[in-house]
Amino acid sequence: MASRPPVGDGALHFHADVNPSALRPRNPQRSAELLLLFTTLIWAVNYPVTKFGLERLDIFVFNSIRYVVAFALLTGLLAATRQWFRVPREDRGPLIRLGVLTGIVYQLAFIVGINLTTAGNTAVLLSTSPLWTALIQARITRTRIRSAMIAGLLVSLTGIVMIVLGSGKRLEFASHAILGDLVCIAAALFWALSTNLQKPLLRRYSTVQLSVVTLGIGAVGLSVMAIPSWTHFHWSEIPFPYVAAALASGALSIGLANVIWTYGVEHIGPSRTASFNNLVPILAFIISYLVLDERVTVLQIVGAVITIAGVWISRR
Repeated sequence: MASRPPVGDGALHFHADVNPSALRPRNPQRSAELLLLFTTLIWAVNYPVTKFGLERLDIFVFNSIRYVVAFALLTGLLAATRQWFRVPREDRGPLIRLGVLTGIVYQLAFIVGINLTTAGNTAVLLSTSPLWTALIQARITRTRIRSAMIAGLLVSLTGIVMIVLGSGKRLEFASHAILGDLVCIAAALFWALSTNLQKPLLRRYSTVQLSVVTLGIGAVGLSVMAIPSWTHFHWSEIPFPYVAAALASGALSIGLANVIWTYGVEHIGPSRTASFNNLVPILAFIISYLVLDERVTVLQIVGAVITIAGVWISRR
């Protein structure tokens, strides 16, 4: 779990402690692979869906809607599984810090980044999270950084530079697209830090409970931040498809996809399951180009391939 990159929504992901007993096909491994392909499609589509929703919805309103929806769904799942454990006083501080970092800080960076840059760029830049996760882990545990990790980092950084330059914008902080790319990189760093912070907590709590706690903190924090926007928000002026984008992002990308991910971990293992994440940025790039008509240059395509290759090298 700790090595998984983010998929555009910032929710902590379920592990093998949820058993969807209703799914008992004759070939569970094949079923898991097909469902995981569907999950990668959900996560890839989430980038252009989010970009579409932000065309008419305020970024704070959009984040509030999808996080409240996801929290409600996963709270129902937690109630069904009955996996709540009492939280002692010494764990409340770490849980709150993790919830603030994952549910608020990361989410703000994600939504601001994708609002300023393209959905395709966001997907690729966030896919570098495993690199930063490993580097932070090595720093925390004071272990030696593997040569493959250094090589993968250098390769990915090369790809990132190509993606940024491929936008055709001047390399200056005043450029919204370049600023958005930098914010997305910061979001990947925030996610990597939160991944390392959650590891000791997972020894004492189920991932379902940890997810609900962090989602709850995020839902409250993001909703409070959205209050000024809500006061000036006129539902009658917003076509329903834009609201549906927020609802779908919360229900599918954070809710349903997590349950399917658990099914994959249970039947084909975490390593094989994690490999499906490599498809997300590629699919997101293609879907964003076709659906949103995002401008994609050859330099950006090459940069995306190099960035993903760097992530693959670092995980060998």
